[in-house]
Amino acid sequence: MAVTAHKLGPGVLTVGETGTLREFTSQITNARWTPSVDQEDPIDVLSGEQIADDPNITSVIAGTFLQEYGSEALVTWCWEHRGEVLPFSFQPRSDQQLAISGQCQVLPVEVGGDVKARNTTDFEFPLIGDPTFGTEPAV
Repeated sequence: MAVTAHKLGPGVLTVGETGTLREFTSQITNARWTPSVDQEDPIDVLSGEQIADDPNITSVIAGTFLQEYGSEALVTWCWEHRGEVLPFSFQPRSDQQLAISGQCQVLPVEVGGDVKARNTTDFEFPLIGDPTFGTEPAV
């Protein structure tokens, strides 16, 4: 099989429902879906065999966006929707088929940074349930 590697973007990241959909795309400098696996060590049994513990798999939709300070700023939107569980859709490249979608919980983000600098803010929204991997954005 030949080696294939794509660069991230141009793509799409949206959070929210149809009609109130919030586009993160134009402010994003970094976007990622990150799984985390918590699993205990295998359990030894008398026969010498082992049984694997069931993994607890969680994930987040996360990234970094450029800060802006107007009334429609993403930092304000994150505060106003803090704690809400909303649908999201992440398509790493618009010219490729992979899209990840699901439900995430919006959390507030940091505001500010260095003076006279284009500041960024990291965000990390935990997924509620498992994501869906599809061939086009779901939202």
